[in-house]
Amino acid sequence: MIHPNEKPRLVQGKTLFAVVALGFIILLSSVSASAKQAQSELDFKLKLLVRQGSVLVADDQDVLYRFPAVANPQLVPASLLKLATALVALHYLGPEFRFRTDFYLTENRTLAIKGYGDPFLVSEEWLRIAQNLGQIPELPKQLNRVLFDTSLFSSKIKIPGIEFSTNPYDAQNGALVLNFNTVFLQVDKQGFVSSAEKQTPLTPFTQRLGKNLTAGKHRISIPKNSGTTYAGELVQAFLTEAGFSFASGKVSLSKISSGDRLIYTHKNTTALTEVIAGMMRYSNNFTANQLLLSVGLKRYGEPATLEKGRSALEEYLRDKLGIPEQQFRIAEGSGISRKNRLTPEAVWRLLRAFEPYQDLLHGGDGILFKTGTLRGIYSMAGFLPSREPLYFVILLNQSQNNRDKILKLLLATDFSGT
Repeated sequence: MIHPNEKPRLVQGKTLFAVVALGFIILLSSVSASAKQAQSELDFKLKLLVRQGSVLVADDQDVLYRFPAVANPQLVPASLLKLATALVALHYLGPEFRFRTDFYLTENRTLAIKGYGDPFLVSEEWLRIAQNLGQIPELPKQLNRVLFDTSLFSSKIKIPGIEFSTNPYDAQNGALVLNFNTVFLQVDKQGFVSSAEKQTPLTPFTQRLGKNLTAGKHRISIPKNSGTTYAGELVQAFLTEAGFSFASGKVSLSKISSGDRLIYTHKNTTALTEVIAGMMRYSNNFTANQLLLSVGLKRYGEPATLEKGRSALEEYLRDKLGIPEQQFRIAEGSGISRKNRLTPEAVWRLLRAFEPYQDLLHGGDGILFKTGTLRGIYSMAGFLPSREPLYFVILLNQSQNNRDKILKLLLATDFSGT
């Protein structure tokens, strides 16, 4: 038998549930209306800042906001492309990968060095290399000369956007490159040239370069076709300090032969994740394209070429990240070329894939991001403060650099109710 009070209690429970549900709906409507109002205000402000470009905010699943609405144009990304290059390098080489350099002793007492495209063959590494070579008993201290084997990289590499100048961002890529193919010099008021880095010896070649510079400190790239001369002199300077001597100062280019004896393999002390962190922080174009070339070498075999690197990156974007081909165009790996194109949604997908490695980025005020800058190109993309991943993309192909103003607006906008 049903108790006479049961039915009224059931009615009261339904009524209470209906009231709570109605209140929740009203609350959601209020939050949604507030979010729409905030985004409407953001639209109005962005109209004054974005003349040619796009702004996007998204979570892991959906685009939460975009300006202009419904637009997903291909735009020049500048150095945001380094996100893609970093990801494809991590995929093919692995986070703990370390570049190698091989050292051989030939029958005529020549020290032969085979390069594998290490972008971080800096002076500090060569100090370690020279010390390690000095401890190998079978390597004589009196050597004939130095030989470079650069055959793993094509000799015809030409990066679009890189000119043959002394600007550091125009440094040339190759299989065996020292100090990012740059030199840091100091010239006093009397014209005396010295190295601006205590760890890097001044060589005859770099001293000649400094004679054409004004007083002050200068970081310049090594001129085209002079990389072997610079690297050869610098290698011999480090080895001389370690007790070696050479009958000839000239450096020859040749492949390692079957009769040459491998005596030492140097693994760089810097792992790939650290290489990428440095590349991101200083937006190093040379490093980015060394990584792209190395990926092409890994994926398609020797010699490394720009075409192989591009193909590997395009394949990765399409097949691994699921980015449609109409949303990207790849010319090289650093973003220095204006022929590169990415859509805002493509950059969002890059950020999602980069989320486990976001600490490799730098930023400010607790926000991690990457910027890109060319004349008339200003971009920024990264991670907004949020409990769950929240990504932002700013792509401006216009004369006004308003990316910092736009970021402030995004930080002041609540996207949680969208």
